Amino acid sequence: MSSNDYSTDNVENDYDLSLLEILITYLRNWRWYLLSIFICLGLAFGYLKLSTPLYKIRTDLLIKDDKENMGGQNDLLKSLDLFSSAKIIDNEVQILKSNTIIEKVIKDLNIQTQYFDTEGVKAKELYNNIPFEVDLISPSSIAFSTTLKFQFNDNNQVSVNGRSFKLDTILNTEAGLVLLKKKNTESKQYYKKEIHVRFKDIDDLLLRYSLDLKIDPISKQGTVLIITLQDAIPKRGEDFLNTLINEYNHAAIEDKNKVTSTTLFFITDRIKKLSEELGSVEKNVEQYKSSNRITDISSQSQLFLESVKDNDVELNKVQIQLNVLQNLEKSLNSSQEPIRIPSMMGIEDPTVLGQVSKLAEAELKKESLLQTTTESNPLVRSYTDQINLLKQSISSSVQNLKRGLQITQEHLQSQNSRFESTIQRVPSKERGLLDVMRQQEIKNGLFTYLLQKREETAMSLASAVSDSRTIDYAKSSKYPVKPINWVIYLIFLLAALAIPTTIIYIRRLLNYKILRRADITKVTDAPILAEISHSQDPGNLPVTDNPRSMVAEQIRVLRTNLQFIIPDESQKVILFTSTISGEGKSFISLNLGASLATTGKKVIILELDLRKPKLHGSLNIENSFGLSNYLIGKADTKDIIKKIEIQENYFIIPSGPIPPNPAELIANGKISELIELLKKDFDYIILDAPPIGVVTDAQILSSCANTTLFIVRHNYTIKNHIHAIDEYYRTEKFKNLKIILNSVDLQIGYGSSYGYGYGYGYYSEEKSSGGFNIFKLFKFNRR
Repeated sequence: MSSNDYSTDNVENDYDLSLLEILITYLRNWRWYLLSIFICLGLAFGYLKLSTPLYKIRTDLLIKDDKENMGGQNDLLKSLDLFSSAKIIDNEVQILKSNTIIEKVIKDLNIQTQYFDTEGVKAKELYNNIPFEVDLISPSSIAFSTTLKFQFNDNNQVSVNGRSFKLDTILNTEAGLVLLKKKNTESKQYYKKEIHVRFKDIDDLLLRYSLDLKIDPISKQGTVLIITLQDAIPKRGEDFLNTLINEYNHAAIEDKNKVTSTTLFFITDRIKKLSEELGSVEKNVEQYKSSNRITDISSQSQLFLESVKDNDVELNKVQIQLNVLQNLEKSLNSSQEPIRIPSMMGIEDPTVLGQVSKLAEAELKKESLLQTTTESNPLVRSYTDQINLLKQSISSSVQNLKRGLQITQEHLQSQNSRFESTIQRVPSKERGLLDVMRQQEIKNGLFTYLLQKREETAMSLASAVSDSRTIDYAKSSKYPVKPINWVIYLIFLLAALAIPTTIIYIRRLLNYKILRRADITKVTDAPILAEISHSQDPGNLPVTDNPRSMVAEQIRVLRTNLQFIIPDESQKVILFTSTISGEGKSFISLNLGASLATTGKKVIILELDLRKPKLHGSLNIENSFGLSNYLIGKADTKDIIKKIEIQENYFIIPSGPIPPNPAELIANGKISELIELLKKDFDYIILDAPPIGVVTDAQILSSCANTTLFIVRHNYTIKNHIHAIDEYYRTEKFKNLKIILNSVDLQIGYGSSYGYGYGYGYYSEEKSSGGFNIFKLFKFNRR
């Protein structure tokens, strides 16, 4: 197999297994996931125990869109159509959520005052079942951050912060002046129990309920509103919604009765004045008959008097209509906002009545909107424009109607003139009686008419009802809607999975060390000859000490692969180096030599790291005389070659005393002579050179080697160092360069195209300790 084919196949395998590698990386940290799940589910349980459950309260309100029956067919107010309930649903929603109505509800239910039972782990809020009530009359500067402690002793005594007071008393407390009242509630369960009282700012409550109150139409065409609220106390939520609808209906009736009240006031005032005038006229008739001794008038005069009376009634009606129109003009020209529309009594023109009705309706809607918004609102401006156009239209119609009434008035007045001339021909006493009786009949007819209208208006005022109806009164849900137990557990479970996953992902994202085979193959084409697992064996020669271990087997795989890259028996020299110290080149070179020796080959290893030698120490070999002595000409080959006792056919040349000039000694040519001499007696010569990233010794020795094995350590070697290895490979500074990936740690996740994970646990060394080390997730420097 060629080197290129070998590399390409591995790269393809790396990419095929990339997803599996990622999955295995997370699965190998199952202990962390188990711990995270245990902790998060415990937190979820605690959260559910300490959180306050919220119930959903709902009521359905119908906004009527038909006209209410305001009385009989001749009802003046009904004819004016001032109470049409063709309402805009969005406007009614805003009115229901207005601060004015919500504030009334809060004050009616005294929600500003909160009561808490502090027994147990979590304080429990109380409502409507405690034997006393506290009203905040005059708050202090710290009223809304102060807690008062109350204890109900008996029916008339309450202790406040340790001081005893009678009920129905005004107290001066830290929160300000409070009124302590007795309630008609026999709650003996709270006797001698401490109750904490807190006060809420009305503005905060307004904001809270405005946001929490949800009002939605059942459909786009429907006029049924679904009103919902979430509250920790179901009874309080039900009371709130029911009271809210009552206040809304009350406000609607008040708006509806404004025009009716104005009309009733006008009629009552006119009746009072006519009553005085009628009394005066009747007294005049009585005095005239008495002074002239007249008991009756002729039938002809009676008929004439009836005609005169009818003409005068019509003339008075015209005059009343002209006065009403004059008052309407004054109201239209007034700068007062909103316009106070006068009574339209006597006006029968349908055009004017319709326009006035629309104007009154627009004014009411605009006034309702202004309770919840400002003049700059586009909807308010549209109503303002509509009102201005209606004023102009009404003014034009009033002028036309006035001209018609004035013509009628002139005609009736001419009729009166003819009647006057006829009266002149009636005998003087009878004519005088006709005059006074005529005035009596006029006043009496007008008085009777106003009395009738007053009764009709009073009936309309008393029978006014809201344009809404409660379909279902407020009712709470049976179970809490927040928090939902299974949702909370699911959220915490997802968090339990996300936390370790995120940590592992970030570690991988921020990692700058070699963790996968692909980290090497994507940078360089230099072939990876073998992958050696992390050794748990305490000795330095697991090939000899523990031949059934995984590392020993992987060293044998490396030994086998050498037969493919150095088939020629004359190519005996193998150079081991690495980028930096600590990557395990001495460990691999020492064990590879031992593995080669077990096949009957005669192997020698040269400890060429003259600055920091380690091999002799790991083998307990004396180092007072070695390679450095040979390089300065103070020793012969037979003097420096030493046998490794624990492995047959295995020899070592230790480094010897540390010289002051290691690089110069290695470059003086004596190494080449030594290697040529060793080739005659040994099958393999292993050169354990210093790291090339630190010193140049390895490059000097490269000319003597037939094969160079670069050691890269898993989770230790920096990724950028692979670029230097690739440079050496491409420029062929080292002969037959191959890479060995050392100390692969399967426990922190590693994908191998060779699939070494299959044997994990088969070899004697690889039994997991079974212990859980919390620092495993963050280990970086395992040997």
